[in-house]
Amino acid sequence: MNATSAVGKVCPKCRYKRAATETVPDWQCPKCGIAYAKFEQSQSGTAPGTSPAVGAGRPASVARPPSGGGSTGLAMFVHLSILIGFIIPFFGLIVPIVVWITKSGQDDLAVANAKEAINFQITTILWALLLVGLVLLGFKVFVFFFVAGALAVALAIVFVVLPIIAAIKANGGEEYRYPLTAHIFS
Repeated sequence: MNATSAVGKVCPKCRYKRAATETVPDWQCPKCGIAYAKFEQSQSGTAPGTSPAVGAGRPASVARPPSGGGSTGLAMFVHLSILIGFIIPFFGLIVPIVVWITKSGQDDLAVANAKEAINFQITTILWALLLVGLVLLGFKVFVFFFVAGALAVALAIVFVVLPIIAAIKANGGEEYRYPLTAHIFS
């Protein structure tokens, strides 16, 4: 495909429309990084360079931007910053806010993951306040101490495991949504 015929091409995966100023190769989506032909063949069940009878059922590899410096790397770092926040206070909240402000309008994947990381942290604070309420009730009803303790352990595990899962998904180019999270910013 030559440069003029690639202008205006719509990505079959993310629906991004190519502009004349794109610097990525014609065969690749500038936004999500997939190879157009490979994606279309994977959707039809054939691998590149094979006939439908030979390649049916095998997934085709999909090209994407390098995870270190592209959109997926930044989206992944936003989630991992939550874990770094255990060492450097407020780091996990500052990084997503900075990414949201600086990359708004430029990098939709990183901004969406930054908003989700902020939503997760706000919701975690709300869950922690609920636990404090249970502890305060525990002064009157002793059983609430045990319930609050079990929920605190579960919340701590979730606060470590879910950002790792989110970082892996973001590295794959997905906009991860945390479960049981209030989606304040969307």
